[in-house]
Parts: sequence; C-alpha cells; structure tokens
Amino acid sequence: MSEATAFNTEQDLFFKRLRQETAESHQNLENNRLSKAILTPSVSIADYQAYLAALFGVTVACEDQIFPSISHIITDLRDRYKSRLIIDDLLATGFSEAEIDALPVYRFEFSSVAEALGIMYVLEGSTLGGKILYRHIHEVLGLTPENGASYFWGYGAQTGNLWKSFISSLTQFVDEHDERDAVIASAKKTFTIIDNWLGQSGPAGRN
Repeated sequence: MSEATAFNTEQDLFFKRLRQETAESHQNLENNRLSKAILTPSVSIADYQAYLAALFGVTVACEDQIFPSISHIITDLRDRYKSRLIIDDLLATGFSEAEIDALPVYRFEFSSVAEALGIMYVLEGSTLGGKILYRHIHEVLGLTPENGASYFWGYGAQTGNLWKSFISSLTQFVDEHDERDAVIASAKKTFTIIDNWLGQSGPAGRN
C-alpha cells in the first residue's frame, strides 16, 4: 500500500467515525419541531421564516466567531458566507430590516482550532441537506434562489465540490494534529446546541 493510499484510508476512516458518532445528535436535530415543520406538505411562510430566523443566529455566529480561527485551515472561507443569504430570504418573504437586526445571535464557546472545526463541520454540512429543503420549499411555497430561497440553494452547482474541499482540509488537519476526538466531541455538542437554539424559537417568524 502506498503512502498516499494509506493516508486516504485514514481520512476515510475518520470521516466514517465522525458521521457515526454524530448520527444520534444529528437525528435529534432533524427531529426538532422547526426542522420537521419545514418539510411538511403544509409548511407556511411563517414556518419558513421561523426556521431561517433561528438559523441566522448560529450562521452569523459561525462566520463572526469561528471563521477567523480556522482561516489558515479552510482557505476558501470567502466563498462560504451564507448569513447574507438568510437576510435576503427574510426580506423577500416580508421581514423588515429592523426585525432582522433584532434577531438574537448565538455565542459559541470554544478553545481550540479542533473545536472550531467541529462547529464548522455541522454548519457546513447543512448545505447538503439544503438541496432537499430547497426542492420542497420551491414546490410548496414557490420560492426560488432569486426570490426567497437563496440560503437553501446554498452554493448551487458548487455545493458538492465545496463540501469535498472542506472535508479534505478537515481530515488533513486531524491527521497532522491527531485531534480526532476533539473534532468529534465538538461536532456532537454543536448539533445539540443548534437543536436547543431552534427549540427556543417561536412557531412563527416573529417571536
């Protein structure tokens, strides 16, 4: 086995372990009231706004608090800012600038690059599920990437490539620094944090 093959195998094993050990907390988040409401056949604009408004608080927190500490690891962060998309979607569906300015923002607590990467893993992974959510929102509410559904559209055609790039940088980091446990623990904690954060949001876009 070549060194490159062995390295890739180590990366694959870590990513598999990361997914397995976060599966339960990930499922709990998907079972959250707001998460489930967004996928119902009767999803309303109010449901949609409530979900986006809650996601804004953790998305902008990741960009403001996490991005600066991992910019030397994830070098294409300039392509990964998505809070502006949430703002655009809320404005397009009836929110005012004042209502958006009043939305609460979460404050992440972390003490290492590994923990920051675990947080980023959860936020970045949401772009993959966004494709499914976009199709549903488009079919039921008629929203498009240009009018109200830009956040779930995410990176568009680049979603797959940007995800692979992120995972490659993440797994290279843990191989070099032996920080697997810290990344996994942080990712599990982050799924729970977002689940609790969404749980504190009201049933409608204006809490």
